[in-house]
Amino acid sequence: MHIFIDDSGDGGFKFDSGSSSHLIMAACVFRDPLEIERLSASMKNCAAHNGIRTEFKYAKTKDRAKDCFFDCTADIRYHIRAISIDKARIYSGKLRGSPSALKSYAIRQLLSKGFGTIHDAKVIIDGQDTKAFGIDDHAYLMDMANRGRPGTLTKVAWADSRQNVGIQLADMVAGAINRGVRTHKPADPGHLQLLRPRTYQPNGTLWHFK
Repeated sequence: MHIFIDDSGDGGFKFDSGSSSHLIMAACVFRDPLEIERLSASMKNCAAHNGIRTEFKYAKTKDRAKDCFFDCTADIRYHIRAISIDKARIYSGKLRGSPSALKSYAIRQLLSKGFGTIHDAKVIIDGQDTKAFGIDDHAYLMDMANRGRPGTLTKVAWADSRQNVGIQLADMVAGAINRGVRTHKPADPGHLQLLRPRTYQPNGTLWHFK
């Protein structure tokens, strides 16, 4: 099992100074490694078709290319475990006082509350985001996830999102959920609705944290 994690939004609470209203943490769960190869091929074709030479990032990708991305990856088999946090509802002093603490908390919830559906998993996170996530090393995240349910994780790895299609997928998923929960239907291109079946329990979840 491979799990790719990325986020959308930030962990700050200075809403008057530009902090996002929501933080989304998304994990894309693959049970068959062959599906990751299929994802890579589909994304390569989509990038070529849309003239994307770097990487897919939801915030920087035009809506037409986003539509193409989700169409091209529609038949890839994976599930989504995600948390949507409306930060105005967070009252914990610890979480409000540290952006990395909030992100680390969200990751811990995703991985530790899998209700037995996550096991022997390798987790891959963007190496550029480890400090922002409050993750200092591999052992920290392993302990964080395995403490409540031993055997959840077997390996943690950092990767460059520019070279890793799974992390790019997680970014696109997190961005789509963020846009979907924040906007009214006329302004929402419908990407969240396309993804929603992948969040159905027991293998997936979309937890609106309060």
